[in-house]
Amino acid sequence: MDRTESLLEKYGLEPTKEHRDILKELLGRESSNEKRKDNEYLKTLCILLYTYGIAEDTLQIWMAKNIDFDTGCYIDGELLIGAGLEETISYLKTLKTAEADKELDYLANLETNGRDKVLEFYRNYYGLN
Repeated sequence: MDRTESLLEKYGLEPTKEHRDILKELLGRESSNEKRKDNEYLKTLCILLYTYGIAEDTLQIWMAKNIDFDTGCYIDGELLIGAGLEETISYLKTLKTAEADKELDYLANLETNGRDKVLEFYRNYYGLN
């Protein structure tokens, strides 16, 4: 069993609120892990944070998405808006930082599928139907 499978087995696709802090910590560690072999585990951590629907998580996911070109392609932009597009934009506007402005520019062109379709896609992707 690889790390991604272990992560999903332990927390599920929609982890409980009590696990949010540990998942944020794991994402922080993996984001700074220059020796990671692939981006699957990193993406899965972003998906798990997305499921909480908390706007404050968007910047951490944004930072992971922007580690390099490969992560930028691998981590779906829709994962930035777990709280919804409007709420995420409102939150980012309050920050008034360069990174928040960059994410706002990105979100201006984001086409969204909606939370239900995103979760359905990842349930199928991970074989969790």
